[in-house]
Amino acid sequence: MGYRNLFVESPAALSIKNAQLRVKTAKEFTFPLDDLQSILIDDPRSTVSMTVLSQLGQHNIAVIVSDAQHLPGSVLLPLQGYYHKLTTLNQQLSVTKRFKNRLWQKNIRQKILNQAAVLDWQNLNGVAEMKQYAASVLEGDRTHQEGYAAAFYFRVAFGKHFVRRNDDTVNAALNYGYAIIRSCVARELSAFGFEPALGIFHRNQLNPFNLADDLIEPFRPIVDLQVLQMDLDDQPALTPDIKKQLLNLQSMDVKIDGSFQTVRNAIHLTIESVGAAFTQGKVSGITLPQVIPLVPHGFA
Repeated sequence: MGYRNLFVESPAALSIKNAQLRVKTAKEFTFPLDDLQSILIDDPRSTVSMTVLSQLGQHNIAVIVSDAQHLPGSVLLPLQGYYHKLTTLNQQLSVTKRFKNRLWQKNIRQKILNQAAVLDWQNLNGVAEMKQYAASVLEGDRTHQEGYAAAFYFRVAFGKHFVRRNDDTVNAALNYGYAIIRSCVARELSAFGFEPALGIFHRNQLNPFNLADDLIEPFRPIVDLQVLQMDLDDQPALTPDIKKQLLNLQSMDVKIDGSFQTVRNAIHLTIESVGAAFTQGKVSGITLPQVIPLVPHGFA
C-alpha cells in the first residue's frame, strides 16, 4: 500500500504510462503508482478514463470524487480480488442480535475512550467524565451513553456554544474529514467482501453504507483532534490547504493491536478483525484504533 495522498484541486487530465500516474494541468506531474494511497479529485472539470480507473483500482488506490459542494461524494469500490463474497454475505446475514449488540458496545466504548483521549491531548477538562460514559456503555448501548457523551464532549472540545449542525467552517471541516474516513472504510469493506449496506446498528433503507457508518465511529475522534489543532474559528471557509491536511489524516499514526499504524492501515486491520469475528462468532478479537497525538507515519 502506498503512502502519498494526491489532492487534485484544479482541472487536470489523468493518465497512466509505465506504472506512473501522469497529472496534466498547466504543468505535468508524475507519481509512481506504488507510492499512491489515495487520490481526491476536487475539480469536476478533470478527466480520467475507465482504463486509468481500472488500473488505480488494481493498485488498491482509493479514488475519491468531490460533489457540487466540494465534499467527498463518491469513492471507487473494488469488486475484484476477494473470493469469498457469498460466504461473507451469509455470515453478515446470520449473525445473532447478541453478537451485534456486543460489537456495538465495544465499538461505542472505544469511540468514547478516543474522545476522552482527544480532550486529554488538548489539555481540556472532562477526561474522567468521558471515561465514566465509556464504562457505562451496555450491550447495544441501550442506555444511549453515546449520545450523552457526545453532547458533553463537543461542548468541552469546541466550546459551550458549539452546535454540531451549524453551517460554519469548523463543522464543514469535521464533515469533510469524516467523509474522507468514511470513504476509506466503505472501500475496505468492499475489498473484504462485505455488503456495506448491511449495518450492525445503522439500518437506514436509503443508506448504501450503513456498515461503514457503524465502523467509522472509533475513527471519528481522529478527525476531531485534527480540526481542533487547525484553529479554524476565524476561517470563513474551507481552503485547499485545509482539505489537504484532512486528506492526509489517512497517513497519520494511531495505535492498534499494540502497534503504530497509519489510519488507512488501521481501517484495514479493524475490518479484517471484524471478518474474523463474524466467522468465529466472538467480538473479543476485534481490534479498534486508539487515538494518539497526531504524527505522520514514519514510512521506511
